[in-house]
Amino acid sequence: MNFSDVILIAIACMSIPLVVAIFTDIFYAQKKQRQFSLRRMSLWYILFFGISFIPSIFLVIPNS
Repeated sequence: MNFSDVILIAIACMSIPLVVAIFTDIFYAQKKQRQFSLRRMSLWYILFFGISFIPSIFLVIPNS
């Protein structure tokens, strides 16, 4: 495992949940008739980041 592989995985695990969180909050706000909220979007981001990042770390790091 190269350091560049870890960097690429980190970039993917940071950018993809951000896009998903933005779209999720837009659709949530539209359904509930509320405005877009940066605080609520950051909570969505934390959720999606944890869902994507934690399993990828377990898959990337070999069992010692």
